[in-house]
Formats: sequence, structure tokens, C-alpha cells
Amino acid sequence: MTKLALASVDKVYGAAIALDGVSFSCGEGEFFSILGPSGAGKSTILKTVAGIVKPDAGRVVIDGKDVTGRPIQDRNVAMAFENYSLYPQMTVYENIAFPLRAPTRRQRLTRAEEERRVGHVAESLGIAPYLGRLPAQLSGGQRQRVSLARAMVREPTVFLLDEPLAHLDAKLKFQTRTRLKQLTLEIGATTLYVTHDFREALSLSDRILILREGRVEQIGTPREIFDRPASDFVAALVGDPPMNLVDGRLTRDGGRLAFEADGGLTVALPEALAGAVDKVGRVRLGCRPGDLGVLRGEAGHGPRLPVYAVEHAAESSLVSFSLGGEQLIQAQVPGRFDAALGEPVAITFPTERLYLFQKTFELGEV
Repeated sequence: MTKLALASVDKVYGAAIALDGVSFSCGEGEFFSILGPSGAGKSTILKTVAGIVKPDAGRVVIDGKDVTGRPIQDRNVAMAFENYSLYPQMTVYENIAFPLRAPTRRQRLTRAEEERRVGHVAESLGIAPYLGRLPAQLSGGQRQRVSLARAMVREPTVFLLDEPLAHLDAKLKFQTRTRLKQLTLEIGATTLYVTHDFREALSLSDRILILREGRVEQIGTPREIFDRPASDFVAALVGDPPMNLVDGRLTRDGGRLAFEADGGLTVALPEALAGAVDKVGRVRLGCRPGDLGVLRGEAGHGPRLPVYAVEHAAESSLVSFSLGGEQLIQAQVPGRFDAALGEPVAITFPTERLYLFQKTFELGEV
């Protein structure tokens, strides 16, 4: 059953287009993330669903009802912002319980039920020990989790979460998103989650919407977004290290399809990629660093490229190769890979893990 839908929503601020024909739907209990860079229009979508922003065109439908013109209190949504907006004079308990005591709430809870609801969400998010404190006595990460708890204690039809983990350190962010996912599963509410962190989107979501300059670029499951990016923009946005994107052209030599990079690299392509772009000519080749093979010495097969840089991590090495000019190719190699700068190293390209895209942006913009 569809719980939330946007149909051809537009929003313009002066000369700036915030949303351009945005359409999508979320099912009951679905965790649906909106991923995109800053300024893409992610928060505008959430505010439009909440009723904070009125669209210039299109419809917002919640539980089968058109709520486009309805006020915030008639939408049964709960929203948590990045900047938490807690009441400084109230304790953590009172901040979390505040939505349960709102005058517009149809059903009043008993004190025991209120304490149960507040205690459960606080325990789930790891803030139960702080219920008697004031916000000023908390760290930024703790205040962020209080804001999240205040939104989730209501058990609304739709949760609207705007970068709710932005102020948490890496370890706490991992713990909190695990708890957040479990909470949404327990409550069964539809969740619309905004983030610029692809890791959060991939780990939490049932489906992901990629937003680019107010337009929908792709909608799919985390696996579909990662394995079958619809454009070079999506490919560059999702992945760490990011996908290699190399500009060049398609050619045919004796009937065989190949890619020639501007720096002189030639890569044989499977015929299955022939229909990936409109025609033979200028294209962008994609390959994830972890899919490339590298081999030093005379035994290596494949094109040889000079080493530009090597970065060592705990379990792998990131080797950058120069294609001439400003273009680089990176390979993520298990273990430690030592090579001298400028040393020619053979690279193998896995034909089953190559992508072809039409060029839609300049490298370095995403």
C-alpha cells in the first residue's frame, strides 16, 4: 500500500529551481532515502511533505489523501532536523514527550504509557541515562539523538528525517543508524530520510532516490544504485573510493568495440556495451577501483601506466595511475602494494564490470 506520494512537484525560489517535476511513491513501512549533494533540493522535498513549504505545482498524497493544501498538524508526520531545535528549559524527557502532550493530539496517553514510549525510544537510541538533564548539559551528538527520539516517539504515519546523524562521530553514527533502522522496523512507519552520505543511504534504505539539481536522476534499491548507476553523476556519487570515470571515445577496429582514452589508453569492450550510449564517439568509461587488477613485472598483461601515487590503508592500498593531463585511474589493491612513482604497472580491466556513460558533468564537480 502506498503511504506517501509526490506527483510532478515543482518549487521555484526567485530564479532558482529547487524542485523540477519530482515524482515518487513510498510503500507502507518502507525506508526511502533521498541522496544528493548540497543544494540538490533534498530538504525542500521534506519540507514540502511536512507542509512547511507549499509547492508551486504538483500534489502531495499521504495515506491516499491529497494533503497539498493542508496545514502541518493535519498530516500526521514527524520531522527531525539536522539542527535539532530542542527546548532549552525542558529536560531530555520533557523534550521527547512534548509531541505526546500536544493540544492537537487526538488521544491523550496515560502517564505510564507516556513513560513507556519515551523510555523505549530513549533506550533504543542510547540516551536513557540523560533523561533528567537539560540540553545544555549534553554533547552535540547526544542532542542530535534527543531530536531524533522526539520525532520517533509519536509513531506517525510518516517519519521525515533530515540529516539526523550529521553531528555524530563515525563510531556513534554506525551505532545510531543500526538502532534507527531497528526502531523504524518495530514501529512500521514509512520513513523518508535525507542524506548526502551514500553509506547511510546504502545501509539503511529499501530504496534510494538520487536527486540532482531538483530533478530525479534515479530511483532503485541500494544494489541497483550501486551496480547499475543510470548516469555518470550517480556513479560518481556512490562509492568510496569513487568510480573511475575516464573521458574518451568509442572506436571499432576490425569490428571489435574499444574505448580510447584521451591519454592514449585503449580498453577492449564487450559488445554488450555497444548499446549503452547513443552512438560511437565521445563517451565516459566507468570502472570501480576495487574491480581493477594490477600486476608488476614482466608477467603482467594489459596496458601499462605509470604510478602517480600510492596510499596505504590497514587492509588495502589505493594506487593512482596517470593517463596524462589531469586524468587519473585508481585501483584498490588488497594488502600492501609498494611501487615507485613513475613505475609502469600493468592494469587489467574486468569486461563484466565496465560501464559506459554519456558525459553530463565535468570531473571534480560532484
